[in-house]
Amino acid sequence: THFSVDLARRTAGAPSTNNNPAPNQPRYNGFRFDQQESGQPILNKYHEVWCFGFNPGNDAGPDSNITQTGALPMSDAELTVLTTWMNSRRGGLLAMGDHDYLGASMCHRIPRIRSMRRWTNAQGVPPIGGAGQPDTHLRLDTNQPFTAGQIAGTETIPFAVQEDSKPQRIDWVPWISQQISIFHMRQRPHPILCHPVYGPIDVMPDHPHEGWCYEDSEINLAAPLNVPTLNGEEYPTVGGYQPKPMVIAHGTTTPNPPYLLEKGPSPKKRFGMISVYDGHPANVGRVATDSTWHHWFDENIYDIEAAGGENWAKISRYYLNVAKWLAPPSSANWCIALDVITTHFTYLGFQEYSRKASIFDLGKALHTHLSRYLGPCWVTQWVFDNLHIVDNDLWAWLKDRLFWKNGIPLPGGDPCLSCPPFELLEMAVLGGVVRAGFPLADTIKAQVEKRPDAELKLDVESIVKQQLEGVTIGVKEFRSALAKSVKHMQPLLR
Repeated sequence: THFSVDLARRTAGAPSTNNNPAPNQPRYNGFRFDQQESGQPILNKYHEVWCFGFNPGNDAGPDSNITQTGALPMSDAELTVLTTWMNSRRGGLLAMGDHDYLGASMCHRIPRIRSMRRWTNAQGVPPIGGAGQPDTHLRLDTNQPFTAGQIAGTETIPFAVQEDSKPQRIDWVPWISQQISIFHMRQRPHPILCHPVYGPIDVMPDHPHEGWCYEDSEINLAAPLNVPTLNGEEYPTVGGYQPKPMVIAHGTTTPNPPYLLEKGPSPKKRFGMISVYDGHPANVGRVATDSTWHHWFDENIYDIEAAGGENWAKISRYYLNVAKWLAPPSSANWCIALDVITTHFTYLGFQEYSRKASIFDLGKALHTHLSRYLGPCWVTQWVFDNLHIVDNDLWAWLKDRLFWKNGIPLPGGDPCLSCPPFELLEMAVLGGVVRAGFPLADTIKAQVEKRPDAELKLDVESIVKQQLEGVTIGVKEFRSALAKSVKHMQPLLR
């Protein structure tokens, strides 16, 4: 997957555009979300917007500072354009600040983002704290002990320890849970926290005063959109289904005591660190938010990156996963479709994709490849995204049984202990996609053999349509195999 990234700075002064910026330099200065180019909002050029907010500043002042002119608060016109882009074009939004009200001027009014994370004093943002400060015990300090003395609690953990190579451990929240026996449950993290080699992403850079995401139960799902000139709900319902925000990772503060922190005593606290909202089933964009942008840049990551290894592999994969997950359905589906088409011209296509193979055998080969390449969580995400389109009844039935956090209480619940493993459905769907792709693969081969130096042009819409036809084939085959299995079991149940 390749991404093209443009930087925009929300500064004072007249907006300006640099069409040929140097690396790490902004394309837009004085950026506002309602800017236009050629009569269209600039936002319409992009699939995603990432907001790393700073204003109103680092002073931890009153909330009245958030909307002061000098803080460059988001205007009503900007909010309308950004919300329209999120809702109509399914644009993906990432937004975060840090401690106190950092980032609130830009972010605290944006739908979904405003209620998934704390931005204002009125919302109870955690403070910066500091030795001798009366509120220092309320800060979210995740600085990790590094030396033997710090680990033993005999040496002070300094503020600057956030710059070392030791990350904090985080607790990922189950995204998929399948009870396969009374005693055994299988769980997976959200795709954002899934590494194809190292499994769940369970580390983040540490920081002595992080921000705070709301827990799922704290969010008002009935709130109005509350954007000037726009009507609707903040969390819309489509076809009887209302997607809900979800905290996918918690952090835990370093307690003082027993450790000694430079910023003073603070009890152990568990807090929402990463929260996401999948708006695609409701025909709006996806949203993600983080407790602090110190997980993303600054001195917090330099030594971790330099050390490399598993920790940096997981953290850097987190960044890539967010970018992939936030993409609108049109671009996300095309990326997977291209991956699948490509496999027809690799070892898989030459050795595993036999025209005589069953749907399940074809799907097993592709499933193994994609799981190694993307991670099993991403395979599940893609299957569910497409299942929602081609077989909403099956999607809804599975969703209610797989997407729950803490398990269905036994006895008396519905764990579906007799259900086939979900991977079987994934293999059927992927096998259908492989089979549906054979005609296109044959066409490409013929074109290449005839004119090997010619430019190959692919019709994106027809390929995505063909992919959905493959999903339909796979689901039909899965249902047929399931019906035969039930029929064969009937004599045993008499």
